[in-house]
Amino acid sequence: MRLSLLSGFLVATLAAAPSTSANAPSSDMPPGQLTDLSARIVDGKADVNGVVYHYLLAVGGPKTVVLLHGWGTTSYMWRFVMPQLVARGYTVLAPDLRGLGDTAKPATGYEKASIAEDIRALVNQLNLGPVVNLVGHDMGGMVVYSYAAQHPEEVTTLAILDVPLPGIEPWNELIQGPRTWHFRFHSVRDVPEMLIAGRELEYLKWFHNAEGVNTRVFDNEADEVYGRSYAQPGALRAGFEYYRAFPRDEEQNKAFAKHKLTMPVLGISGSGGLGSMYEDHLRHVAENVRAVVVEGSGHWVPEEQPAAVTKALIEFLPPAY
Repeated sequence: MRLSLLSGFLVATLAAAPSTSANAPSSDMPPGQLTDLSARIVDGKADVNGVVYHYLLAVGGPKTVVLLHGWGTTSYMWRFVMPQLVARGYTVLAPDLRGLGDTAKPATGYEKASIAEDIRALVNQLNLGPVVNLVGHDMGGMVVYSYAAQHPEEVTTLAILDVPLPGIEPWNELIQGPRTWHFRFHSVRDVPEMLIAGRELEYLKWFHNAEGVNTRVFDNEADEVYGRSYAQPGALRAGFEYYRAFPRDEEQNKAFAKHKLTMPVLGISGSGGLGSMYEDHLRHVAENVRAVVVEGSGHWVPEEQPAAVTKALIEFLPPAY
C-alpha cells in the first residue's frame, strides 16, 4: 500500500470517520494535528539480511513499538492501532513479514527465530533500537517471542495476540483440534497452493470470517487489500512456509523456554479465540504475565476489536516520554 493511501487511512481512522470500522478507536485531535501526523508516516523499503523488507514507520518519541502482523494479513492490519500509538508519542514500526505483503518472497528462512533476526536487523538499520517494545499477532506473535527470547536485554515489553507458541504446552493438544485444521492443511507441501491459486480473495474472505466472531468484520476494502497481496507471485507459498517451519519452531521454542522471560508480557486473546487459557499458556515462557480477554472478538483481535486492543496496549506500554 503506497504512502498516499496509507496517510488517508490514518487521518480517517484518527478522526473516526464514518467509513472506518465501527470498532475503530476515536480521537479528539484537531484536523491540523491529524494532517501533521499523516505527514510523518514513511512507507519504505530496506535490504535486511538479503531480503528487501517493506515497512511503515512513524517517528515520534524515544520509545519504539514494533507491530508484527500474521498470516492472512499484512501491515495493513494495524491501520486502526498504529495511528493511535503514534498520536500518543510513540515511534511505531510496522513491517510486512518475510514473504508477505510488499516484502520480498525468498524460498527459505521462515523459522520464526530467523525472521526475528530480520526484524531486529531492520530495527537497528533504521536506528530505532536497540531497545524496543514488541507487539505481534498470529505468526507475528511467534516472531516477537523468538525475538525476546534471543535478545531479552533489548526488549522492554512484549505483547502477543491470540496465537499459541509452537512446542509450548498445550501446543500438541491445540494442533489436534478442529479450530487449527488449517495448521495441518497449510503445512502440506504444494497442495494448498494448487487448490487456492487464482482464488486467493475467495479463500481469505471465507477464512477471515470463519475465524472471527463479528460477521463481515473484514469489509470489502480490506478483503481486496489482502486478496491482492496474497495473489502476488510467491505469496501463497511464502505464507504456507510459516506453517511448514513449525517443527523447527517447536525445537527452538522448547530450548528458549528453559530460560523464562523476565520483562513484562501481555497476552491479548479474543473470547472466541484462545480466550482465558492464554495466560496459563504464556506463563510457561515468562515470569511476569498479564492477560486481557477481549469480548466480542475471535482470532483477528486488532481487526475485530481495535479499540480494545489499543486500550490494552496503551495501559501496558511504558510512557512514550
